Amino acid sequence: MELNQLRSFLSVARTGQLVRASEHLHLTQSALSKQIKSFEDELGVLLFVRTSAGMVLTGAGRRLLPLAAQTVESAQEIASIAKSMRGAVSGALRLGTIIDPESIRLGPLLAALLELYPHVDVSLFHGISGSVLQLLKEKQIDACFYLGTLTDAEVAMRQLALEHYLVVGPVAWEDRLRSATWEDLAAMPWLATPPGSSQHGLVDQMFAERGLAYRTVVEADQEASMIELIQSGVALGLMRERVVASVLQKGQAVMWPGARLPCPLSLLYLRSSEDSAMLPALLAAAQVVWPAEADAVP
Repeated sequence: MELNQLRSFLSVARTGQLVRASEHLHLTQSALSKQIKSFEDELGVLLFVRTSAGMVLTGAGRRLLPLAAQTVESAQEIASIAKSMRGAVSGALRLGTIIDPESIRLGPLLAALLELYPHVDVSLFHGISGSVLQLLKEKQIDACFYLGTLTDAEVAMRQLALEHYLVVGPVAWEDRLRSATWEDLAAMPWLATPPGSSQHGLVDQMFAERGLAYRTVVEADQEASMIELIQSGVALGLMRERVVASVLQKGQAVMWPGARLPCPLSLLYLRSSEDSAMLPALLAAAQVVWPAEADAVP
């Protein structure tokens, strides 16, 4: 069964005349008659009765007419959709995410991406900065969010925003923290975070720069757990300012006044993948969501 046969059947059924149908289809009457006859032979049923008034549908023809119309309409829709997709960016984008969706503006980013490029299919892979970076280098994902600085010739970095980290402790330690030196701070118990996390690298760096060693008492891999442990009097922790601001405001934890550490939030991708159509699409969406920050590319 050919689409042209269905179109011929529909045109003759709707006009009731071979002449008018052939004009509509830009066919000769002879060619149209042959198509109808071939269609009838293929189906094994008579579709029209030829009368002096024109072509009249048989019972079989009337029954098959709605199905033929539906088939032609579906074929036209397929062709229209395919035409709209030609030249458009389409395919799979594998994106590594970190921290909470609100901080990385994940919802607005994906909304902007799918509005600009509706034929992109996104898969999300959640982890910490170090783990999603490793997935990127293994080419298991196409891009990832990352907290921290990075020097790697293979990896391109698009800075999106700047986070800040604070040293936060239990309320009961307020007097100690108010007058604490770096040496005092290093002697206090600390929360550990997994290697590869932004906190882990920042804590190591801030003590190493001063030639100090610090001690950890428990490891936590989620910010909510870290806040709970700090409030419970277990240890100090390095926390993102935006995450801990309400806790500090409510007097449920205290901040050491001696440090406010900047930490860039960026999108990373491999330089070897810069020709991929997915990356310009992602970066265009980032430009919409982070218009000021995304202008500067380190």
